[in-house]
Amino acid sequence: MEGQSQSYEAYINNIKELLREDLRDMYPEIKFRKGGNIAEDLKKVFAHTRRPFIFLFDEWDAVFHSPYMTQRDKADYLSFLKSILKGKPYVSLAYMTGILPIAKYSSGSELNMFLEYTMVSKVKYSDYFGFSEEEVDELYGRYLEITPDPAIGREELREWYDGYHTSAGKRLYNPRSVVSSLTDNQIWCKGSLR
Repeated sequence: MEGQSQSYEAYINNIKELLREDLRDMYPEIKFRKGGNIAEDLKKVFAHTRRPFIFLFDEWDAVFHSPYMTQRDKADYLSFLKSILKGKPYVSLAYMTGILPIAKYSSGSELNMFLEYTMVSKVKYSDYFGFSEEEVDELYGRYLEITPDPAIGREELREWYDGYHTSAGKRLYNPRSVVSSLTDNQIWCKGSLR
């Protein structure tokens, strides 16, 4: 498939090259060392601007599920993340989403500086991992107002998309699924129409 890496080396080299291009485009006044690494480049930018970075990694662990990933590749990826994030003065915040916690993949010290929040184990932010009953009721009301021929019942949304429960026991709905269904005026399930 076009745009997908066929090896870890291609994957990580693409990420590094895109980061380098972004840094050079954003900071043309900085002279970056040819052959320098990403951490070195980020450090140079921070020394020049005195403004730390916020890093956002959506599905940081998706590459772990690629068929080409070996145990060595996984260790190298964690080392890469450690090299750019851990203990660096240029890091203001690193926000990472993923299926499983970092501790699942880490032997302990690579990325031990994160606080991990999940919808099932932490109360503090658990209400923000999906839509509440009240929010779905409100969205459903709007859907009924603007949809000429509504094809979805409120109970269908509950039946198909209320897959989350917080550590406090509150029921949450999958936001993407609810919005997609209401937008398309049909229930989507397991990749097919119902």
